[in-house]
Amino acid sequence: MSIGKQALLAVFVLLLAGAGWYAFQHRASLFGGAEVASGGTAGGGQGGQRGGGRGVSGPTPVVTDVVGSDVTGEEVRAVGTVLVPRSINLYPQVSAIVTEVLFKAGDKVAKDQSILRLDDADQKAALDLAQVALSDAQKTLERSQKLASTNNLTQSALQDAQSGERKAEIALLGTQIALERRTIVAPFAGVVGISNISEGDLVTTSTVVATLDDLTVMKVSFLVPERFSGRVAIGQPITATADSDPDAVIKGVVSAIDTRVDASARTLKVEATIDAASAEAVGVKPGMSIKVRLPFQGEKQLALSALAIQWDRNGAYVWRVAGDGVKRAAINVLERQSGRVLVSSADLAEGDKIVVEGLQRLRDGAKIAELNAHAEGGKAAAGGVAKGS
Repeated sequence: MSIGKQALLAVFVLLLAGAGWYAFQHRASLFGGAEVASGGTAGGGQGGQRGGGRGVSGPTPVVTDVVGSDVTGEEVRAVGTVLVPRSINLYPQVSAIVTEVLFKAGDKVAKDQSILRLDDADQKAALDLAQVALSDAQKTLERSQKLASTNNLTQSALQDAQSGERKAEIALLGTQIALERRTIVAPFAGVVGISNISEGDLVTTSTVVATLDDLTVMKVSFLVPERFSGRVAIGQPITATADSDPDAVIKGVVSAIDTRVDASARTLKVEATIDAASAEAVGVKPGMSIKVRLPFQGEKQLALSALAIQWDRNGAYVWRVAGDGVKRAAINVLERQSGRVLVSSADLAEGDKIVVEGLQRLRDGAKIAELNAHAEGGKAAAGGVAKGS
């Protein structure tokens, strides 16, 4: 191809590119606004061009929602230890050989029920001897009283007989106590734990023969940060869950608050009484750890849809409906709650309308048409737009 032809081809390509660029820059007047522009030709070319612009830039269709309200809340989450108010180790009061074990692990026993017997042969013999001695002392006292009534016995001899009878009573009481100590009984109703004691074992006063727990009342002890020390109150509800059944919720109330904050840990010890039946049903036992939640009611805050929130370098904001347009409203996000967001804002109030869909084309003061408005209102708005066009 000759140089002349190449030059002509280059000029043609440049002209074609220029025509395309011009058509793109004036596409509204050349295509979309052609009918309006031709209608305004009688008023002058410049007026026709402005009329075409109004036909293109109508109200932005949007979906709105109403600003609601909700109450913010704080809660303490802690790991607590399960306690029972009455939980003891049983010790014998004397050293002796075990002759009979009357329980097995897990048994429920009543108050004063016998659970262990020790060798008591010597004590039974001593009791019989004390009973004979008391009987002899009582007979001696009766004879002395008869003789004293006839003045055949001195007053001092009568007093000796009375003293002997009293000493025999005390000796009998001592042997009865010694015999009773050979039988270990439950001081209160409860459940007996595992024991390694068996018949024939020698136990002393330092031997733990069994454990006894009253499971009708359960408590949980946990720590809360010192900043909540003034907000914890007796009777405040709590909830707890155990690893044995994480889906089961155990309810309770605060029953005791310590009088001082731990200076090293900066925590306050709190006890709560929990539902013993619910706790026992999921396998909760004394000494076990459970997760505790202690809620605190907060302040009323604005609640709005998470779809309405936008962000820029100045922070979070939403578009508030003002008449037939929108205004920017700055917000401060406080808490997120599954599709709803709690916020604070000086530009919003409960009941205000905000835009949740169609946000991309909005600017401050932009006109809008609500797509979720009432049918009649929507028709009226559509008629107004056509009329303005």
